[in-house]
Amino acid sequence: MDFDPEIQRFVRSRLKRGRIDVQITMKVLQGKARELILNLEQAASLKQAYERVSEKLELTGAVTLADLLKFPDWIQSEDSSIDAEEEWKFVRRSVEVALNELLSSRLEEGRSLEGVIVQHRKRFGEVFEKIVGEHDRLQAQLRDRSRERLKTLFASEGFDPHRLEQEIVLWVQRADFQEEMDRITHHLKTFDDLLQGEGEVGRKFEFLVQELHREVNTLGSKCPDASVTPQIIELKVCIERIREQIQNVE
Repeated sequence: MDFDPEIQRFVRSRLKRGRIDVQITMKVLQGKARELILNLEQAASLKQAYERVSEKLELTGAVTLADLLKFPDWIQSEDSSIDAEEEWKFVRRSVEVALNELLSSRLEEGRSLEGVIVQHRKRFGEVFEKIVGEHDRLQAQLRDRSRERLKTLFASEGFDPHRLEQEIVLWVQRADFQEEMDRITHHLKTFDDLLQGEGEVGRKFEFLVQELHREVNTLGSKCPDASVTPQIIELKVCIERIREQIQNVE
């Protein structure tokens, strides 16, 4: 009896993420056994093939039943008349026991993964706060550098101080990373909420990590000071380590 569709539906009702392979070996311990159908002509042909090879290669030793069983196509079996509903009860129970053991193991693994993820999240937050604390200083530094650069560029032609200030403001605005900091802060809050939540959060974590990675990349491209580069790199390392762990989170 082919129970594959029923087994698939049952497994999917308990597990929502990941690849699961189910292999069931059934043995008839009592009652009517399966009927064996022997194709003796095919077995004889197989025996003759062995003997021809032995003769051609000058091998010694007679062909044995063990040799023939290495190519068991000449043996077929038919299921005995077993009540399908009764058989499904035992199959379903076996799958259920295996799933319960799997879920118990995943729960234990999940507790361990949570600790690792929390550790990387904490480190990310620590590094991010350092960048946040540098924001005003970096923006002021960028403003001063921009002013000096523009003065140098237009010194020979003369410039309008009012126009110069407008250009500086536009330049600094394009390099301002306050918006990225705000979005990262929001994503981190959502991340913490998911850590405290229940249910299926794996895919939500995946999406959130992608968004964090995108914002950190933009943050790195806008930060005007090379001293921030090591911190941006560390943020990316934390994200990648979190990404690796959430692959096992349902």
